[in-house]
Amino acid sequence: MTRLWFAWAPCAALAACVEATSLPRFVALDPILDSVFVGDLRPLPNVTYFDGDKLQTPPASAVTWQSSDPAILDVNNPAGQVTGVTRGNALVIATVQNVPGSAIVAVSDPVDITLLLDTLYLLPNDTMTIPTIILHKAPTDPVVTYSAPSNTSFSVDANGTVTATGVPGGPFAYTVTAEEGSVMATATGVVYVLDPSSVGKAFFTVVGPTLLTRAVGHVNASPVAVNYTRTNGNPGFHMVATHAASTSSEQVAQMTLLAQVTTFPATFPIDSISPIEATTRAGDATCVPPRAWASRSSTASTAYSGLPDPGQQLSVTQIVSDGSGGQVMSGRFAYRARRSDLYTSPLGILRITGVFVAPLITDNSICP
Repeated sequence: MTRLWFAWAPCAALAACVEATSLPRFVALDPILDSVFVGDLRPLPNVTYFDGDKLQTPPASAVTWQSSDPAILDVNNPAGQVTGVTRGNALVIATVQNVPGSAIVAVSDPVDITLLLDTLYLLPNDTMTIPTIILHKAPTDPVVTYSAPSNTSFSVDANGTVTATGVPGGPFAYTVTAEEGSVMATATGVVYVLDPSSVGKAFFTVVGPTLLTRAVGHVNASPVAVNYTRTNGNPGFHMVATHAASTSSEQVAQMTLLAQVTTFPATFPIDSISPIEATTRAGDATCVPPRAWASRSSTASTAYSGLPDPGQQLSVTQIVSDGSGGQVMSGRFAYRARRSDLYTSPLGILRITGVFVAPLITDNSICP
């Protein structure tokens, strides 16, 4: 009996401590990500309220609603629904007992074009298809066309494939048009065809967590591509594309492969890596990589490739002489990553798409 009492007593004390400690209250919305076309209505999200002790579904009368940007998203309407007003992203915010919770709603036009790359850097004789996301309200697909003014540097065909015809130059514009009945959307980008002897260029776009995408960053960057030997003696490859280095606007996209890049055309899959693997494993994740991986960082946060799928890859189009005894490579990359500060949240998923013309060097001094 004495032994039972001693076993129970700490449990009773612990229970008292738990009861005496009030946990933070919060409001959670479901879905946390949603989308609506301009002019359409969508039901308000479901609301769950944690009062510090238990979860509950509050009555409608206990919830007040507002939009972070009524010019994009309206929630103050007689139907008790969200309404898309104009293209953009906004938060729908529910407040219960002075505790707010929010969800992202993306509002799109009835026909909507997002260019994942609105700047293309190519070498002469490169080809690539313009990466786009085209959304539409109608059940049938819109008619999509691609066009560019006459020039001596590139052409674009009916499928959106750009071919660099051999003469360096730029910027030259291209246009993507999507038409559904009387509704039409257009988007424009530019193409640069670079001389192999010029300084390397890269461009990458970072978009948010919904397919109704809005670019949260699209930047020009300076790339460097390196073949090297990893700590275990096996080959490796590392590319870094840096925008606005050492400033408050710095953004970096980087990729590490478990093979050297020596031939073209070639495609290399990008796998996942966790923040722990990237930052605390024995050695450096470049010199002792667990697998092929990528990341995107800014001064505010870092996101690591965490959603492996067949679309995550680095593709090499060409490797040519730079005219001075060195090499330059061209290609593109695409991967998804999870922000380390929002690693378990769907709000932390980013989609990174890039194109590059980069100096290619060999440096075996990187790893000990």
